[in-house]
Amino acid sequence: MKQKIVRRASALVLAGCLLAGAALPAFAASAKEEVIYVNLDASGTVTGVYAVNSFAVQAGDTVTDHGSYTAVRNMTTTDPLEHSGDTVTAAVAEDGKLYYEGTMDTATALPWLVKLTYTLDGAEIAPEELGGKSGALTIRLQVSRNPDCTGDFFDQYALQVTMTLDTDRAQNIVADGATMANVGSNKQLSYILLPGSDSDVTVTADVTDFAMNAISLNGVKLRLNLGLDGADLTGMLDRLQSGSVQLDDGANALADGIAQVQAGLDTLNGKSGELTGGSAKVKAALTQMQTALNGVSASTDQLTTLLDASTQIQNGIAQLDAGAAQLDEQVSYDAYKAILKENGLDLDQLKDGNAKAMEQLEQLARVMPQLKDVILLLKGSSANIDAMETYLNTVHDGVAQLHAGSSTLNSQYGQFDAGVRQLANALTGMLGNLSVLTDGVNQLASQYGQLDSGLNAYTDGVAQLKAGVQQLTDGAAQLTAGTGELRSNVSGIDMSDQLDSLLAGLNGSSEVESFTSAENTDVSAVQFALQTVAIEAPAPAAEPEAAPVALTFWQKLLKLFGLYKG
Repeated sequence: MKQKIVRRASALVLAGCLLAGAALPAFAASAKEEVIYVNLDASGTVTGVYAVNSFAVQAGDTVTDHGSYTAVRNMTTTDPLEHSGDTVTAAVAEDGKLYYEGTMDTATALPWLVKLTYTLDGAEIAPEELGGKSGALTIRLQVSRNPDCTGDFFDQYALQVTMTLDTDRAQNIVADGATMANVGSNKQLSYILLPGSDSDVTVTADVTDFAMNAISLNGVKLRLNLGLDGADLTGMLDRLQSGSVQLDDGANALADGIAQVQAGLDTLNGKSGELTGGSAKVKAALTQMQTALNGVSASTDQLTTLLDASTQIQNGIAQLDAGAAQLDEQVSYDAYKAILKENGLDLDQLKDGNAKAMEQLEQLARVMPQLKDVILLLKGSSANIDAMETYLNTVHDGVAQLHAGSSTLNSQYGQFDAGVRQLANALTGMLGNLSVLTDGVNQLASQYGQLDSGLNAYTDGVAQLKAGVQQLTDGAAQLTAGTGELRSNVSGIDMSDQLDSLLAGLNGSSEVESFTSAENTDVSAVQFALQTVAIEAPAPAAEPEAAPVALTFWQKLLKLFGLYKG
């Protein structure tokens, strides 16, 4: 995983450099430049290797260069070159640039081994047979280290691969990892192959009468001079690890707080049965009294039952109001923040830290796209905190309404209970006045039906609130699982050595090694240009020429004088 992060970070930086046309470093006037040209067949086999060497010279200079060449050619003037063994000498007649070409053995060990394979309609096909064919084509390019090549070219040089497909001949082109550009009617595919790693590229397309231009692979020394300090990057990782710990601790504290809220609601919901049961008894007692009084009958036993039930209801409502008051005090985002702060986690600081971390990681993600997953987790953390604030504030508003209702209910029922007791006392001393008693009980029974309906609606609301908090509990469990995984993954990242190695590789070495010979020490630049042959569609068959008509002697004679019209 760490290697993938390093390689992907390198790919992003290298792509920016190569695609922006990064220039090679400046060189001294007397330094040498080498461009190694390599001809490949369509399968990637080397068919020719040529080195073009250039020097900045002055008249009268004698240039001595080294390389294992089978032939040399002066490309600047017609002056001959002295070639003896691995040494080439040129006498310079005028100021300017000297270019000479050296032909190298095709067996020369290049830094890269290139292999191209072609599959048409699922069957491998030789490239020389592919021209003019139609079907589902797959082109696979494999580039690997050549163990026979000395020097650090494979580890220091990047390859820019360019492949061009004619869109009149190739449709539905799929090239994962490629940068695609339209060049006229062609689709140009570009890949950046990083130093020090093998590469495997696949391109698919539906082709008709197939033909393809040459594939080019251009190698340049990777030297980006980013100016980055490994300590800065590791410092960001340290802050990320610390933030993940705080986030996980906060998520667990949140889950604990929600559990406390849920416990309070469980207790409150458990009292609902007593409350509705007592209310049902009061309603039944009132109905029974109403029936008895309407039958011109009254009983002090029924009054005692009524007073006991009213007392039970009043106590239940008082307990309900106390529970609602406690819930109103505890269930709020501010209370939740205070609890977390007491436990060492300040949500405001955490959100601010997340925002800063995301800002830093957004910059870092340009070189390490793997950190985008961490950015998403941090965004998810901040979103969860905001969602928790919204949810708890919404719940708090509901609980506040619940508390207001319970307080009003408690106050009003106190008045109601006082009226019941006053009525009971009056009935006890005034049983003779049954008409007044009957009217009062009838009115009380009628009004109590509304109160009983309200109590049942209230307990239903408590049950719904409990269900909502259960969903919040489930969400908190998922959050703690995610933050725990983030904490575990981030805490296991130790990239100090990898980052130092990565930055050292990206900044590159200032020394340039000659490819043609280790004896060449004053070299400012070495480039590689590899190119395959094109795959061409076969030319249409020529129409056969008409066979000459045999003329008779008289026809030949007439034709000699221009009189033959045949």
